[in-house]
Amino acid sequence: MSHINAEQKRRCNIKNGFDMLHSLIPQLSQNPNAKLSKAAMLQKGAEYIRQLRNERTGLKEEIDSLKQQVDSLNLAISNCQSLLPATGAPVSRHRSNKMKEMYEEYVRVRTQENWKFWLLSLLCEPLLASFNAQVSTQSLDELYRTTLSWVDQHCSLGVLRPLVLNALRQLCTRTDILSDPSRLPAEARAAVNQSQGRHCQSGS
Repeated sequence: MSHINAEQKRRCNIKNGFDMLHSLIPQLSQNPNAKLSKAAMLQKGAEYIRQLRNERTGLKEEIDSLKQQVDSLNLAISNCQSLLPATGAPVSRHRSNKMKEMYEEYVRVRTQENWKFWLLSLLCEPLLASFNAQVSTQSLDELYRTTLSWVDQHCSLGVLRPLVLNALRQLCTRTDILSDPSRLPAEARAAVNQSQGRHCQSGS
């Protein structure tokens, strides 16, 4: 009797193991009525494990690639920062705010005429900030010299590429372009109107 009980327990454990294997393999769990031999079930299990390993390897390679891209972008940011002068051209806060307001009003007007102008403004806005911080208008000679210096430092492809990437990130997070591109014209016009509304509130 002891031997019979042990044998029944062993068979029960084997059956439970195969039942669990059947439930874990999608190809089998989606067809619960399919009849397979134990050997065929083990073969399916081995194939599924191999598939999971390949997927894990692919995900690891993708993660490594993304990490390299992040490192490359961080390096580009560091290089851009190293190109900036130790001290910028003196710019008053009033001038900076005034130029920003004039720029946003210009973007608003042009976007109402053509919504695509808002896309360009996503690239131009960070350039405006660096231009405002570096270019001096104390004299024509100073304007000429500092403008050329600004162009050399901030308008090269190495600097513009991260700006484009950041603009694309903003576009994907601030709009529904990925899910419903047809909404982009209305979202562009709403964005510039919302910006104008904030200025009106702060001014009052």
